[in-house]
Amino acid sequence: MDVLTREQRSKNMRAIKDKDTKIERILGKTLWARGLRYRKNDKSVFGKPDFTFKKYKVAVFCDSEFFHGKDWEVARHRIKTNRDFWYEKIEGNIRRDREVNQKLEEDGWIVLRFWGNDIKQNPEACADKVEEAVMKRRQRTVKYSEIRRMLKLDERKTAWTDELAALTHRLQDEGRFKEALFQLRIEEPLSGVAAEPPPLVYQARLPIEWDVPFPPVENPDFTFIDLFAGIGGFRIAFQKLGGKCVFSSEWDKFSKKTYEANFGEIPFGDITKIDEKSIPDHDVLLAGFPCQPFSIAGVSKKNSLGRAHGFKDEAQGTLFFDILRIVEAKRPKAFLLENVKNLVSHDKGRTFKVIKGALEEAGYSLHYKVLDGSYFVPQHRERIFIAGFDKKVFKGRERFKFPDLKEAKHRIGDILDENVDEKYTLSDKLWNYLQEYARKHKAKGNGFGFGLTDLSGISRTMSARYYKDGAEILIPQEGKNPRRLTPRECARLQGYPEEFIIPVSDNQAYRQFGNSVVVPLIHAIGKELVLSLKNEL
Repeated sequence: MDVLTREQRSKNMRAIKDKDTKIERILGKTLWARGLRYRKNDKSVFGKPDFTFKKYKVAVFCDSEFFHGKDWEVARHRIKTNRDFWYEKIEGNIRRDREVNQKLEEDGWIVLRFWGNDIKQNPEACADKVEEAVMKRRQRTVKYSEIRRMLKLDERKTAWTDELAALTHRLQDEGRFKEALFQLRIEEPLSGVAAEPPPLVYQARLPIEWDVPFPPVENPDFTFIDLFAGIGGFRIAFQKLGGKCVFSSEWDKFSKKTYEANFGEIPFGDITKIDEKSIPDHDVLLAGFPCQPFSIAGVSKKNSLGRAHGFKDEAQGTLFFDILRIVEAKRPKAFLLENVKNLVSHDKGRTFKVIKGALEEAGYSLHYKVLDGSYFVPQHRERIFIAGFDKKVFKGRERFKFPDLKEAKHRIGDILDENVDEKYTLSDKLWNYLQEYARKHKAKGNGFGFGLTDLSGISRTMSARYYKDGAEILIPQEGKNPRRLTPRECARLQGYPEEFIIPVSDNQAYRQFGNSVVVPLIHAIGKELVLSLKNEL
């Protein structure tokens, strides 16, 4: 029988230490001796753990066997006096411990609880478990999305500089990973980089979880660089073939945004300003260099405006020679270039003759062919592809051939969404203008006009000007004006996977997909190129 009054019992309970107990002092000294620095009874952490490693979200509790109900179903029968009080007290502690554990674990904490006798008998074993948990968190992954938030990549004021591009490249390079982590913690932050990155990024052994649609390839079979990268059509295809991208370059800021959203890497900018010696060694060079100076539409427009085209176009026409200087300096085993089919006939064949001669003089044997993307997607899109192989490596005996493309009947109707926003339907004003424009040129014997697509067939070639009026590919609609394709439908028309992220406005997306490549066609060519490469690696 309990002889204490309620007031006496409360006074005795208050006298019992709830912090800095003997078992806490034992474990605390053991942890401190190992260099593990903690906070005691941190009130800012739910449940006020006895030891808190807040940086790593590890919480440690030292529990008395009696008050926290060890083996309670058996121990409860040992209590002989005042059972109602002790049952309520101890069972309340058990419930509270479970609630604390659940809350902390839901918030991402590792929770460790040690019984008092275990700490007294073997404090080193308890400390081992704490150290293991801390080390586990030191080595835990950090998501790329956490890093991009830290770098403030979604903020308009953030400048997407080459310095920032270098940082994202290093994060994907295991050999330079620590260098990137150091760069994140320097006192003078990079342009547009947060001054105080989260502590997790400081850990030298911290791996990244690439929560992007197309993460870098682990254990690659070969390496490649992505020049005039656009939004990454080449990269998707060659990563799928087992390659790792070690360098990318793209000057358009909106294309950079799309590239980064999908690959977790910001391309370097203006290729003309990049020292070829600074580019990493690689097995394959990929480049879909600007086609406007050579395309039929581009040449016609420049002629009408009295502007130079081809190599005489100082802004874009000479960019081929930047590819050439990189090829000569880095000597990739192979390369794959892409351009419009008019490159072959431009300037009566003289342009292509210069390109072919320069590449052969650099020591590469060439294979080139005009291929149509309609074998893979419902779009007529002819492009010339130039594959080159280093004669010093392959001796001119590479086993390369362009893929044999089998006739395929694709339907543009198969890539269309069922429910499309009305904003994609042409206004009466625009639709009337396009019809009048077509009639005017038809009367003159010209072929210019809109393209009202047969849904059971394929479309015309989508160009970068699609954002203006969508004239080349219009989708008929019953009882109303035709509509443009949506950006997602444009992605499908170029063979991009559904998981491809489109983070830009519709107008920018139209430009980007109009300038891009047919991804499955690149993959088919790349498969043949990589097969030749593997025979030599």
